[in-house]
Amino acid sequence: MTLHLSGASTSSTNGKASSHPVTGSQPAVRFFNCASLVPEPWANGGGVTRTIARGPEDDTSVHWRVSLATLSGAARFSQFPGFDRTLVLLDDGSVDLHSQDGQLIARAGQPVQFSGDLHVWVTLAARPVHVLNVMTRRDACRATVSIHTHSLRVTPAASQLLLSVDGQWTLSSSLLRNVSLAPMNGIWLQKRHEALDLSPLGPGAKLLSIAIEPLADR
Repeated sequence: MTLHLSGASTSSTNGKASSHPVTGSQPAVRFFNCASLVPEPWANGGGVTRTIARGPEDDTSVHWRVSLATLSGAARFSQFPGFDRTLVLLDDGSVDLHSQDGQLIARAGQPVQFSGDLHVWVTLAARPVHVLNVMTRRDACRATVSIHTHSLRVTPAASQLLLSVDGQWTLSSSLLRNVSLAPMNGIWLQKRHEALDLSPLGPGAKLLSIAIEPLADR
């Protein structure tokens, strides 16, 4: 798979894709196009990322963040003490993650989890790769990240993101009709409870689901 993250690409049908990170605490449905997201330097200056969504609205107290990073060589990840992280490699192949706790191998489409407290670094071949990064504050919320290749029904979490990684997907609910997601386009739902039916439009389609729920005692 080749991801094109510069220039325009087809946005989601029946929805206008946002070029800014999604925030907010009110019920909402938003579409996003990864090619339109603004690149930002990593906190440690070692790479570039594009924020897809974050919460809550107050940027001084981020509980969770979903972003798309481009890795072009050896890189050291920023540390985020108190956060849990999930990384999903979106390109073919694998990436070796190294830390003082040992080594993790991130393979295409297989989420791997590690602590934001750790020093983590990667050594890559010449070609750039793209990874999706999910961060949740350990004392505030929890994320469930999964990859799907067949039709499914999703009951949205408090914050739910669905991203078409490969191929085109259609989705429908009691409020949405005939909506399609092109590759690297997605939908973000905040505090919506109606079930969504999703179906691929051809073989080889992949959908990434990210469900974020606050901890019960908050």
